[in-house]
Amino acid sequence: MNMDHNQGGRTRLDLARLGLIGAGLLLVGGLGGCAQDMSDLKQQVAELEARPGGKIEPIPEMKPLPKYAYSVPEEARTPFMPPKEDDVDDGDGLKPDVDRPKEPLEQFPLDALAMRGIINRQGNTYALIRDGNGVIHEVMLGDHMGRNYGEVMEIGETSVTLEEIVPDGQGGWRKQTTVVKSQSGRS
Repeated sequence: MNMDHNQGGRTRLDLARLGLIGAGLLLVGGLGGCAQDMSDLKQQVAELEARPGGKIEPIPEMKPLPKYAYSVPEEARTPFMPPKEDDVDDGDGLKPDVDRPKEPLEQFPLDALAMRGIINRQGNTYALIRDGNGVIHEVMLGDHMGRNYGEVMEIGETSVTLEEIVPDGQGGWRKQTTVVKSQSGRS
C-alpha cells in the first residue's frame, strides 16, 4: 500500500495543490477590495489644495558684526598657531613614550573599564579588568591601560591605581593618579 494516500484517497501532493489554489483565491479576493471607489479621498485632497496658503514672514535682516583687528607683538605667538618647540615648557622633561607598542586596554577610555577581581598566581598578583566589549583581561604592575598612557602602579583588593601622563594645557605634560574601582555588582 502506498504511504502517500490518506483515507479519502487523495495524495499529499493533491492536498498541497488545493491549499495553493485556495490561497490564490483569497489573495485575488483581497486585491479586489483595493479597487474601491476613491472619489471621497480625491475630493478631500482637492479641498486641501484649494485652501489659500499661509503668509510667510520675511527673514529678519542680519546686522553685520563689528570688525576687530587682532594685533600681536612681533615677539609673541598668536593663539591660533601651534606652539613652536622653543615655546613648549616641558618642565621636567616628562612626556609619554609614543614609540612603545600599545597594549590592548589602551584603546578604551577608563570609564569603559572595570575591575572585576584579583587573582594570585605563582607569586604574582593580577587584576581582572573588563573592557568596553565585555572581555576580561589580566593586568599586572607595569601594564598600561586607558587612553592617557596609564601605567598600573598598585593593585588593591577593590581597585587598580594608575599613573597617567596627561596634557597640561600649556604644551607640556603632567602626571595624574587615577583609580579604576571594582564593579562586582555589574556583569
